[in-house]
Amino acid sequence: MVLLSAGNSLLASNRDMDGSNGAKQADSWHKHEPFMMVDKQKNKGHGQGSQDSNFGFGGGPLYGRLVAEDQLPMVGGIAPVHADIHAMQARIPPHFRDPSTAPLRKLSVDLIKTYKFINEVYYAKKKKRAGGGAVGLSSQPQNNGASMEGPVANKKERRVYNDGHDDDNHDYIIRSGEKFLDRYEIMSLLGKGSFGQVVKARDEEEDCYVAIKIIKNKKPFLNQAQIEVRLLEMMNRADVDNKYYIVKLKRHFMWRNHLCLVFELLSYNLYDLIRNTNFKGVSLNLTRKFAAQLCTALLFLSTPDLSIIHCDLKPENILLCNPKRSAIKIVDFGSSCQLGQRIYQYIQSRFYRSPEVLLGIPYDLAIDMWSLGCILVEMHTGEPLFSGTNEVDQMNKIIEVLGMPPKHILDQAQKAYKYFDKMPGVESYTLKKPKDAKKYRNPGGRRLHDILGVETGGPYARRLGEPGHSVSDYLKFKDLIVRMLDYDPKTRITPYYALQHNFFKRTSEESTNTASGIAQAGLHSLGASPPFNSLPNNNGPGDTNVQSSGNTFPSHFYAR
Repeated sequence: MVLLSAGNSLLASNRDMDGSNGAKQADSWHKHEPFMMVDKQKNKGHGQGSQDSNFGFGGGPLYGRLVAEDQLPMVGGIAPVHADIHAMQARIPPHFRDPSTAPLRKLSVDLIKTYKFINEVYYAKKKKRAGGGAVGLSSQPQNNGASMEGPVANKKERRVYNDGHDDDNHDYIIRSGEKFLDRYEIMSLLGKGSFGQVVKARDEEEDCYVAIKIIKNKKPFLNQAQIEVRLLEMMNRADVDNKYYIVKLKRHFMWRNHLCLVFELLSYNLYDLIRNTNFKGVSLNLTRKFAAQLCTALLFLSTPDLSIIHCDLKPENILLCNPKRSAIKIVDFGSSCQLGQRIYQYIQSRFYRSPEVLLGIPYDLAIDMWSLGCILVEMHTGEPLFSGTNEVDQMNKIIEVLGMPPKHILDQAQKAYKYFDKMPGVESYTLKKPKDAKKYRNPGGRRLHDILGVETGGPYARRLGEPGHSVSDYLKFKDLIVRMLDYDPKTRITPYYALQHNFFKRTSEESTNTASGIAQAGLHSLGASPPFNSLPNNNGPGDTNVQSSGNTFPSHFYAR
C-alpha cells in the first residue's frame, strides 16, 4: 500500500541534521529548513541552522531608540560629570531596533508569520518535553494497558478548545476510525506542518485512499488555505485530464471549524528518493525525466490564464505518483500566488531561494525556474548545490559557483547592502567579507563543471563508463543548468525554451527517450497555442516501468 510520507507531500518537512547517511559533505546540508513565514532575530554568535534575519523593507529602521542617548546610572552614588557621561556614551555602540521585530509589525503585517513562529516553538517544546520523560499520554508504559481516555497527570495536555475537538495549538485532535462527513474514515496521521496536519483516510464512497489536509482552526491559516484552494481549483479546471503534473484537489469541506482539503494519495517525495541513494543521487537519465515533467508543469503554470508562481519548489514538494515509476507531481501550493498578486516578500526555502528574493527585488515566475535548476543538480549529485545556513551564507555560496551578480541587478536591489559594499566613485560593488570568509572560495572558484564532474565521469566519478553519462551528455546538462541559474530573471531560460534544449533531445545511445517525448508533447500542447489536449498523461512516457527488487525503492530505479 502506497502511503504519503510524513515529511513530504503537503507539508514542509524537516531534514535530519545529525546523521550523514553516507554523504560526502558536512551534514549541515542534510536539513532543509521548513519553509517559514517568520524571520527570527538572531544573535551575532549564531550557530549552524540558525534562521535568516534582517527581514524588512529597505535598510533603515522603521522606529527605535538610540541606546547611547540614555542617561547612564550613577555608580557608587556619585553622579559623573557631563563630560564623563558623553565620554562613556561614546564607547557604547549605537543600536537600533530591527524593524522586523517591532511588535506592531508582528501583530499586523506579519500576523500569519507570528502564528507560524508560535507553532514552530510549540511543537519544539512539546517534542523536548516528550523526550525528557514528561508525564502524559506519550509517556505511559507501552504495556500497561492504560486507556487513552483515562485521566492524564500532565495538565499541559489540555483538550478543551473548540468544544474539545482541538488541542491548545488549534490543531484538530486526530482519532483513528473517526469519519468525516460520514464518508472519510481516518486511518493515520501522516504529518504536521505550520498550517495544520495531513492524514491518510479511506473514501468509502469512491473506495480509495486519500490524503486530507486539515487546516488549523485559526483565521490567518484559513485565509491562506482558501487562496490555495482557489489556485488548485483553477489549475484542476485547466487540467481536467490530469496531464500536467499538478496534484489533484478532489474536494474541500469544513469539519468542526477546520477547512479540509482532500487530495489524491501520492507516494514518496524526491528528497526521500535522494536519501535512499545514500545521498549519491540518481542517474542523469532519470534526472532528465524529472526535468522534462517539471518544465512542462512550469510551462502549464505560466500560461496566461493561470500565471501562478509556486514560491516553494523543492524536492520535498515533488512526489512520485507510484514508488516503482518515474511520474511525479508538484504539491503544496500553500505559499503560491498569481503574478501581480504577490503577498509575501520572504518566500522559498533557503537552499532554493532565488537571487531576486535574497536581494529584495520584485519577483515573478522566474523564481521557480531558479529553484528547478538547484533541484536538478541535487537530484544527480545527491547534495544541495547551495546549502547556506542563513541568507548571507546562501548568497556567498551562490557567488562561489556563479561569480558576482551583474551591477544592473544590484542597482535595483533593496537589500544589496546586506551582502555587498558599494564602492564610492567607481559605482561598483564588492562582496562583504564575513568573519569566516576563509571558508569561501573566490567568486566563481567552485565551478559547476567540477561539481557535475563533466569530464571525470560525473559527481565523484560515480558514473564513469555508464551509458548516458558521456562528456557530451554532461555538457548539455550543465548548459541547461547555467541557463536556469541566470542571475537576471529577465534572461533566465523560460519553461518553453527549456523544453527545446538539447538536453531533452534523443541521443544515439537510446532507442527511445521518454524525456524527449514528454518535452515535445509539452511544447505542442502548451507552446504557441494553449488548447490543453495533447500532453501524455501519467500512464504515458513519463511513467516508465521500473522492475521491483522488493526494497523501498527498486535498485533499478536509480539507473533509469
